[in-house]
Amino acid sequence: MLIPITYRGFPGISRHTPLSVRAMKTPEIRKPIFVVGSPRSGTNTLHFRLPQHPDLAWISNVTKKTPDSLWLTKLLMLVRKDHQPSEAKVIWRRYATGDDHVRGRADATPKTKAFLHKVVRNHLRIFDRPRFVNKCPQNVVRMEFLDEVFPDAYFIHIIRDGRAVANSIRNARLKHDGAYWACRPAEWKSLAELPLLEGSGMQWKTIIEHALESAKSIPPERYIQIRYEDLCAEPEKVFREVSDRVELKWDDATLATLVSDIESRNYKWREKFSEDEIEMLHARLGGLLAKLGYEV
Repeated sequence: MLIPITYRGFPGISRHTPLSVRAMKTPEIRKPIFVVGSPRSGTNTLHFRLPQHPDLAWISNVTKKTPDSLWLTKLLMLVRKDHQPSEAKVIWRRYATGDDHVRGRADATPKTKAFLHKVVRNHLRIFDRPRFVNKCPQNVVRMEFLDEVFPDAYFIHIIRDGRAVANSIRNARLKHDGAYWACRPAEWKSLAELPLLEGSGMQWKTIIEHALESAKSIPPERYIQIRYEDLCAEPEKVFREVSDRVELKWDDATLATLVSDIESRNYKWREKFSEDEIEMLHARLGGLLAKLGYEV
């Protein structure tokens, strides 16, 4: 029996991809891909493009509802067709304790591994594809945990100018009455007490430093670091280089279309910040910005 699945609102995917509900052999989890980065670093640039590769399965707005139940998910797919890629935060924080988002290798318990392996295998079956991709903003402080759960995983770490990120995080916090927003490193409560822009900038710095430290324990061939600015300046070149590193090949015409609308939004912080605000951010973030190759 075949169920026609319509990928409504997700251009680039076949609109009538068949989904088999007959018994299938348990698929092997092979080289999953995790896109990570500080919130507002441009991770969505990859999050909504990589799943359009014919080899990649992903968690969607539908499949995240009952991710560890293959049959309930397939029943839900009969009535809901929204298969936009989802961050699926609730899945990655399952079995987590504490009020921050940090998880390390010791948190990869047998129970947690079994759950996440089942989730990924279900999605390989659902979309009938050999590999898996996901982006979740909290996972930038969980790379070692994910590496323990999926020991052959690739990590694509997008880094963006911390001043642009601070501007964007501040805007997001203003929409939430100034409350701390998004990824919570271990120090998030002290960051929440800082003045809004300073706290937003220090959130970027704390998260990036955590991620860079975590990356030291991941083999360099499986950790790919790219700059948002480079991706925007040469989208086809950088996207192809990243894809080659994670063992994905694209048709030239498809890739050119896929990246044609990528553009930088970094100009906004220069228009928004006063000289005093820029001076404050340089005092707090300047060392890390320079280390990452940004002009201060």
